[in-house]
Amino acid sequence: MAADVLISFLPCEVIEYILINDNLTVNDLINFGKTCKLFYKTITSSNKIWRTKLFKRWPNLKENYEKNEIHGYEVRNWLGEYRISLEYRRELMKELSLMSSLHYKKQELSHSKLQNYDRLFRQELGAPPYAYYSIIDELISIIDESPLTSNLTHKYYAYKVIRYIRQCYLANEWNKFINLPENKQTLERGAILVSQWSQPEKRVSDLIVKSQLDNIADTTKKLLHDKNPCHPIYSTPIDVLNEWKDTNIYDNQWNSNDTREIMTVLCDVMFKKMLFHGNSEMYYSSVNSFIDQVLEKRRGIPITLAIVFESVARRLGVRCEAVSFPSHFLLRWKESYTCDNQDECENFYIDVFNGGQFLTKNSCPKISGISRCPIERHNVHKATSAIEVVQRMANNLEIAGRQRTHLNGRAARLRSALDLLYLVRPYDPNTILHLARFYILHQMDLAELVVILRNMEKNLDLASKGQVNHILRMLEDYENHTIVINEEDTVPKIHPEKVKYAVGMIMRHRSYGYLCVITGWDEKCEATPDWMNEMGIDELLNGQNQPFYHLFADDGSIRYAAEENLTVAPNPNLVCHDEIGRFFYKYCITHYLPNAEKQKEYPTDDQIHDDYFHISLDL
Repeated sequence: MAADVLISFLPCEVIEYILINDNLTVNDLINFGKTCKLFYKTITSSNKIWRTKLFKRWPNLKENYEKNEIHGYEVRNWLGEYRISLEYRRELMKELSLMSSLHYKKQELSHSKLQNYDRLFRQELGAPPYAYYSIIDELISIIDESPLTSNLTHKYYAYKVIRYIRQCYLANEWNKFINLPENKQTLERGAILVSQWSQPEKRVSDLIVKSQLDNIADTTKKLLHDKNPCHPIYSTPIDVLNEWKDTNIYDNQWNSNDTREIMTVLCDVMFKKMLFHGNSEMYYSSVNSFIDQVLEKRRGIPITLAIVFESVARRLGVRCEAVSFPSHFLLRWKESYTCDNQDECENFYIDVFNGGQFLTKNSCPKISGISRCPIERHNVHKATSAIEVVQRMANNLEIAGRQRTHLNGRAARLRSALDLLYLVRPYDPNTILHLARFYILHQMDLAELVVILRNMEKNLDLASKGQVNHILRMLEDYENHTIVINEEDTVPKIHPEKVKYAVGMIMRHRSYGYLCVITGWDEKCEATPDWMNEMGIDELLNGQNQPFYHLFADDGSIRYAAEENLTVAPNPNLVCHDEIGRFFYKYCITHYLPNAEKQKEYPTDDQIHDDYFHISLDL
């Protein structure tokens, strides 16, 4: 009997419940709505359906819509919101599809080359309030798509665009942060900004980081309750506890004994129960500076571990001060911050990198291999502000970016670190000099730096003008001697018979064993005599008069190798190199397919690898 009941007899609420199922796509909804006027009206008028589909399609939007709903903002037409986000997606894909033809020969792109994206996310240029979040979500979806099925060129440029858009947005957030009252400039907020800036392709959520810190605080309170159920923290109003999450406190909220109890239990929770520890083996890795990664992996460097500890202690009503030493970073804790003579108050330093040891000037061991205790003159060191902590984190990221242990993405990491340093120290001559050198190396636009330097030159006293003037003259001299040449049409290289392999083929080096992909070739070695001499090219069987191949290796390096040293990879795989998408748009198991720009350079190479793999398959 139930089989005879038409779906049109079901209540609208039941139909809505069916249609919000995750397995049904928007196309399914559209097709369903075409069946009759009743279903069309149900679909187009249902805020519940389109709210669900919007957050399914762009999950990053949910957190931000819900934040505004708390403050009374109400969306009246969720279908309209979906259509707006969809339209901005179309505009984004249109711009993204043009990137390769415009910027093929550039590894790093100046901000001025990406300003055509501003209209898609800047509200002052007409973009709707949530456009930024939907654009970010769309770009992350492109970046996260499997390389087995995705357009690799779109992925490559999606990363460059998301870095630009994310960092434009975060620059505004940083300016808001430094203009907050000092008691609202928390270390965790500064650390979250650093993490979001340096990982633009990831969803680093403020709410998730705060929730993880809340969980550590809650675990501490539970363990404390087992030891002292009468501790005054349990009678503290919830609104006061919530205020401490986002507000720096200027003294401990408890007496000396109650404060000591919290500190003891917190150290047990973080360093014995949760096993937070210093990452000595990969000290200079960038991930050690990202608070989301430190919370997830429970290891980091002194500064990020200190931020985690301070953030949790603050939630528990205990004040800890960040103190920056030349070779280390510690937290300082006092039993009271309001005693009349601070010089007489004992300072305890917490070494979070080494298991949360409590140190004083009398018990300080040698730290980090230095010969002199860094807290010997313990009361001389002032607390480090949140802004200064972010500046030090930016310095750490620059050092990490210059390491050669991880070649993949090294230029992008270094640029992000230098741009971050410039954001937090916009008038520091050394910062501008390092950034300018990077821009010059990658032939990027220097106009913004020149304007800043000229303004600095006008406002500085004579004693400070020397370095600024020197940098300005260097940049102007570079610009004057740089001849702008319009890029001519690419001169195609027709594949000669003597060149055995083709662009896109996945190879393995006979001597060193690395996996690689061919990005170009020369009929003979075109390197400098010094390079050939250093690499012993004349010792090769066929010397320099044999084909040489430009390669992307799977360790992130760029190589140049002789034909006799290469063989087709017997078990080809994806080549792990961040620049792959610049030249290739598709992975085909045995080889990569060149994108349109690379195809113009080597128009006949596709026939070579097609013939090669056809013969191989026949065998």
